[in-house]
Amino acid sequence: MTNTDILLEDLEDVLEEATAIPLSKKHAVDIEKIKTIIEDIRLNTPQETKQAKAIVDSRNTIIEDAKKEAADIIQKAQEEAREMIARDEITKTAQAEATEIIANANEQGRQIVEEAQNQASEILGNSTTQANEMVTSAQNKSREMLTAVNNYADETLLSIDDALYKALSDVRRIRDGISNVQNKNR
Repeated sequence: MTNTDILLEDLEDVLEEATAIPLSKKHAVDIEKIKTIIEDIRLNTPQETKQAKAIVDSRNTIIEDAKKEAADIIQKAQEEAREMIARDEITKTAQAEATEIIANANEQGRQIVEEAQNQASEILGNSTTQANEMVTSAQNKSREMLTAVNNYADETLLSIDDALYKALSDVRRIRDGISNVQNKNR
C-alpha cells in the first residue's frame, strides 16, 4: 500500500468522523485536517513518480548488463576459436567450430538482450500504469473532498444567512410594534 493510499484512507476517516449538524443532513468536518492530508498527498505524488523513474533506470541497467554479458560471451568464443585454430592441425575443422561458436554466442547474446528489453518494457509499463492510476485516484479524491467542503461551506453560509434574515425580520417587527404602541400613547 502506497503513502497516497494511506492518506486517502485518512481522508475518508476524517469524513466518516464528521459530526452531524442537528436538524439537517449536514456534517461538520475538520477543514485543517483535510487540508493537511491533501497537502501530504501532493507531497507524496512526486515520491511515487521517483519510484517509477527508479524502475526505468533499473530497466536500463538490466539492458546494459545483458549487452555486456553478450559481448563477454562473444569475446570468449572468439578467443576459444583462435586457440583451437592455433592448436589444431586441421584448420578447416577449427574454423567451422569457431564460426558455429561465434554464431551461437551471437544468438545467445541477442536472446539475452531481447529478454532483458522485454522484461524492462513490461516492468516500465506496469509501473507507469500503476503510477498513473495512483495519481488519478489521488486527484479524484482531492476533487471530491474539495467539492464536499465547498458544498458544506455553501450550505452553512446559506443557513446562517437564513437565520440572520429571520432575526432581522423579528427585530423590525418588534420595532414596528414599539413604534405603534408609542404612537397610540401620544
